[in-house]
Amino acid sequence: MSPTPPKLRLSSGRTRADIVACIASVIDAFACLTFLFLQVSSTNVGRLYIASLVDPITCLIGYWVFFRRLRSARPILADLGFCILVLGTLFLTCANAVEELGNLHSLSLKYVSTMEVDALLELLASLTLPFGLAIYAWLIASSPPLRRWLGFMIGIQVVILFVDLGAFNIPRVSEFVTAVYAIILSLAKAVWFLSPVTASKSSSLDRKQIKMS
Repeated sequence: MSPTPPKLRLSSGRTRADIVACIASVIDAFACLTFLFLQVSSTNVGRLYIASLVDPITCLIGYWVFFRRLRSARPILADLGFCILVLGTLFLTCANAVEELGNLHSLSLKYVSTMEVDALLELLASLTLPFGLAIYAWLIASSPPLRRWLGFMIGIQVVILFVDLGAFNIPRVSEFVTAVYAIILSLAKAVWFLSPVTASKSSSLDRKQIKMS
């Protein structure tokens, strides 16, 4: 009887975790598209749910699957990048929540304004999230078994985030460009998670797994 391949590994080098991340990326793309068309008002809570719940959860799922793949090759950088990404996502989520709660007139602070808190959280996010993404962009682009094109696309997101979270951004233009590229990148991640390893590398990995089983 011929040995069976490991249960967690499917075709094209993907695992069940990759499929979960693919679904999460598609959900994130639809959430960003919905966020883009929702109007800012004192009664619209949809933007708050997307910015503070749906988007960060789906992003963290993707980061976790990246971490699982990259840790075996570059454990120190993968650990560092993941920690920075989690911290940056937390800062950005809090900043978005403060901003949306301010739009809903549901947050009142005694000694500082919501704009000042939002600015501080965005500053902290700008000092963490782009660097974590840059680390993972470089790791993906420099890992031969993986499809490298996603690393370059994440690199573009790093530049956009620096502009979006910087002091010289144009709010309306910046938000639109960031949201549109977030949709494109989420869909690209979904495609990448379906086949993260190149065909030749995938077949060789499968053969190695079969021999080891």
